Amino acid sequence: MVEAAHIVRGAAREHELRSVAQLRMLHTLASKLNALDDPDAIGEAITLELKTLIDYHNCRVYLLQEDGETLWPVAFRGELGSEYESETLEELVSRIGEGITGHAAMTGETYYSPDALKDPRGYQIEGTDEIDESLLAVPMKIAERVTGVIVLSNLGLDQFDDEDQRVLEVLASHAAVAYENARLHQKERRATRTASALLGLSQALTGAHDISTVFNHVVSVVPSLLECSVIATYRRDPETGDFVLLHQHGADPDRVASLPPVPAELGGRFIASMDQPFVIPAEMVRQVPSEYRLTDEETDVLVAPMTWEPDEFGSLIVLAPSPGSSFSVRDLSLARGIADITALALGSARRVSELERFQELAETLDAIFWEADHDTLAFIFLSSRAAEVLGPTDATGADGDRLPGRWGDHVDPKDRDRVIAELRRAVDSPGNDLDLEYRAPGHEGRTLWLRDIVHVARDARGRPIVRGLIVDVTQHKRAEQALRKSEQKYSDAFHREREATQRLRALDEMKNTFLEAVSHDLRTPLTTILGAAVTLEQGGEDVPREDAVDLLHRIATNARKLERLLSDLLDLDRLQRGIIAPNRRPTDIAGLLHEAVREFELRDGRRVEVQAEQLFADVDAAKVERIVENLLANASRHTPPESRIWVRLDPEHRGVLLVVEDEGEGVPDELKEEIFEPFRQAPGPAKASPGVGVGLTLVARFAELHGGRAWVEDRPGGGASFRVFLSEGPADTEPHATITDAEAGPTS
Repeated sequence: MVEAAHIVRGAAREHELRSVAQLRMLHTLASKLNALDDPDAIGEAITLELKTLIDYHNCRVYLLQEDGETLWPVAFRGELGSEYESETLEELVSRIGEGITGHAAMTGETYYSPDALKDPRGYQIEGTDEIDESLLAVPMKIAERVTGVIVLSNLGLDQFDDEDQRVLEVLASHAAVAYENARLHQKERRATRTASALLGLSQALTGAHDISTVFNHVVSVVPSLLECSVIATYRRDPETGDFVLLHQHGADPDRVASLPPVPAELGGRFIASMDQPFVIPAEMVRQVPSEYRLTDEETDVLVAPMTWEPDEFGSLIVLAPSPGSSFSVRDLSLARGIADITALALGSARRVSELERFQELAETLDAIFWEADHDTLAFIFLSSRAAEVLGPTDATGADGDRLPGRWGDHVDPKDRDRVIAELRRAVDSPGNDLDLEYRAPGHEGRTLWLRDIVHVARDARGRPIVRGLIVDVTQHKRAEQALRKSEQKYSDAFHREREATQRLRALDEMKNTFLEAVSHDLRTPLTTILGAAVTLEQGGEDVPREDAVDLLHRIATNARKLERLLSDLLDLDRLQRGIIAPNRRPTDIAGLLHEAVREFELRDGRRVEVQAEQLFADVDAAKVERIVENLLANASRHTPPESRIWVRLDPEHRGVLLVVEDEGEGVPDELKEEIFEPFRQAPGPAKASPGVGVGLTLVARFAELHGGRAWVEDRPGGGASFRVFLSEGPADTEPHATITDAEAGPTS
């Protein structure tokens, strides 16, 4: 026995050390994920570090794509033996609801398949071997939104346990926040790069005074905004209508040098719009004679037409990166913005006209474009996007619209002095971009995080020009905060998780037992009362007197059942809170027994044999009466109507012994202690009667209030013998010590 105890303690110690080690490694991995902003790097870190936490053969990380259906594998690690060597990336792609991975993503719940080969939700990749394999799929979620799935597999059946599942669920929560953070960061960087490039293009075009210079700037900037193989600009000759190549990037210079102008008739056949960007598919590109084409590759071509004053026309030509690739809606929208900025620069005769049209274009950007006086920082221009993003400020703008009048008025007071000082230093040393990040009040009292890309330059007269783009990065900041909170949350909860789980399971079992019993025992008398009451209500004076009396008797009987049920529950609650004390008085216990038995016989129609001589004791009469009632109700509930019940009262040293016996099936030895616990009942058939499994609990608790105890023995000849010892003195800390084992009988 000692050796077995050592083994158990050793196993528990080993399990505890494993949990601590896992917790530390999860903390380390969470910190590492928090520092990464590249999805591939995050996936690599997850699959690499997870191997030290859970033994697996294969780990896959899937991210849900923008279409909301496709699960794309972004990370894969495993022992690629013959079992997996035939799998390809395309075969690993899954969809919502498809297979075990898709099921976990669809339900948002962990799914464990101890035998994936026989699992109805699993599917076999064509061409792969059938192997015994365990699969554990845990969804990555932000709040209730599923963003991906982490899938572990291991050769063999049922290779993962509950600890593996909990570790993977904790890791999945960290990974979800990390991927969301990376997505927002990439989106922010893409928007920032686009905004910076557009801002740089506009600034470059500000100083351009001829068509060639404008087109040259455009050709140099567009590759940083749009993925392409070749970029070129054409201008229509006002006299001939032919399209002349002005500048290009990406094509063979020797080939380009020999290209003739594109005839007006040929070019006109492919112009689908004069003001909106459009795509010429590769099939149509084949119709263009080779002597007019920039390359021999047949790819989709994006055309952004441009018109400028007085009646000029040209186009921006962008070739797709490779055959088979095309352009997105974002590409078309961005191309239109570039074309508009370019057309604005081309047609601008004066600086003021150029700025006004550029500011109109800035309104279409998903950012706030602004220009401010270098001395006072008063806004010269603030795009209408500011009204949608920024909340009202105390400093009213020039139009009285509660928008900020000066740069800095929109900044949270906690950050205002710092960022204004940084901007002032930048104004004093123009030429370098300034990247600021600060808080600002938003609508409805929300706090925003803004990123402000400021450019300070000088105009032709040498005066500083201050312009900037403000991007809302609140979601990115919240993702960072969510990751930190998640790390702290699981750090605090990990040590308590196992204990909490056990408590919850116990409470859940107790709740189910309680609800099942109470729902039945409340519904039965309530149904009887309601039926009788409705009959009396509908029948009124037409109900015969005998029937009315019978119905009233049923109502009263079932109301008393409900009253006893509620009394039991309330008394149990008071006993558990320790607010009941015995009210001891000298009592004729024999008389009390006879009276309780008489009421029981009238109520239940059962005969009870009583053996009790007059005996006075210092007890709480009400509690003793409840003890007898509950023991009789228990005996009646678990025995046939024709069987006998006995009640006996015996004097004992420093107390009395109450005995209630029956001819039922008795109580199994393994339940002789448990039946005195709340909501526990002996097995076997039982008649419908008040009681939710607390009657015997109250018997035991009331006995303890009297310094005694309650127990059950096997009755000689069959049946159960319930015994209650009541002490006449104050409650002892160990009430069983007041009588000898011989007097008390077996304690089971």
